[in-house]
Formats: sequence, C-alpha cells, structure tokens
Amino acid sequence: MGNRFTADGSPYDAGGVYLSNGATDVFYDVLTLAGCSLAETPWQQNLVVRFADGHRLGLGCDGFDLGDLPWTTEWPGEKTFLLRVVDLAASRHRWDLLRYDPPVISAQLAAFGGMVAGFTPVPVRASAWGDWRKPPPSDRLSRCPSHDLYEGEFGCRLCEHVAASCG
Repeated sequence: MGNRFTADGSPYDAGGVYLSNGATDVFYDVLTLAGCSLAETPWQQNLVVRFADGHRLGLGCDGFDLGDLPWTTEWPGEKTFLLRVVDLAASRHRWDLLRYDPPVISAQLAAFGGMVAGFTPVPVRASAWGDWRKPPPSDRLSRCPSHDLYEGEFGCRLCEHVAASCG
C-alpha cells in the first residue's frame, strides 16, 4: 500500500506520483524541512503544517490531488511557493538533520514539481482542509527546539523518527 499524489487536469499528471508508505514519510520529511525555512504567509504556513502532519495516521491514506488544496485568488504566488519548497527540498536542504539518506526521493520530487508546474489552480470557496487565508492555530506553528520544524498537531516529524528508532 502507498499514496498517490495527483494533479487532475494537468498534462504532467500521467497517473500522478505514487510513493510507498516509507517514501511518503521521506517526501513529507524533506518538504517539511524546506517549507519551514520558507513559510511566511498564513497559506504557506498551513501548507507546511499539512506536510508536517502528513502521513502520521492512517498509512496509505495520505496522498492528495493538487486540486484539493484550498487555493485562493492569490494562487499564482501560492503555486510559486509550493514550487520553491519542492526545489529547496530537492537541493537536499537541511537533510543533514535526517537520520537516514533518502537518495531516491529526488526523482519523486522532480516528478511532483513537474506536476505542480503544469497545474493551473482554481480558487475554492470552501475546502475540507479549512480556510488557509487564516493562520493555523498557534500551537501548530510551535517549533521543535531540536529541529526547528513546525510541531503541527502530532509533534516534530523528525523527533518521531528518533523515538521510533530508539524504541
């Protein structure tokens, strides 16, 4: 079982990007590392908190379609931000904090970035993911003192890996 990330309507979708459960964890780890270094606006912070909380519960149920993101009328800047996060993650930004080497995630990041680049967002009025024009709850923006990542709803992604490897 794994997760599929898609961009319905994008010429670059071609079935999306499929990741095993382990690769999905890596994907969210490296996107969180990059995103926490870049996020400034409420929309950006919500996206990065989504990455920070991604794939923490319900393995195999955490892929998404780009059309499901709560894009606003400011979508060109939002799309640019997402592409910046993917590019920074692909540059191995802060990967020294990982307790493993994810050599194969680069191809998936490139495929995801191509899919994002070819996707044209449509602003939504209401999203199951909430209104990202408003900041996330302040406790979800708390930063891990060890990794400087958003804690999100479930705590630091990287501390979780440390606890899992020590247990």
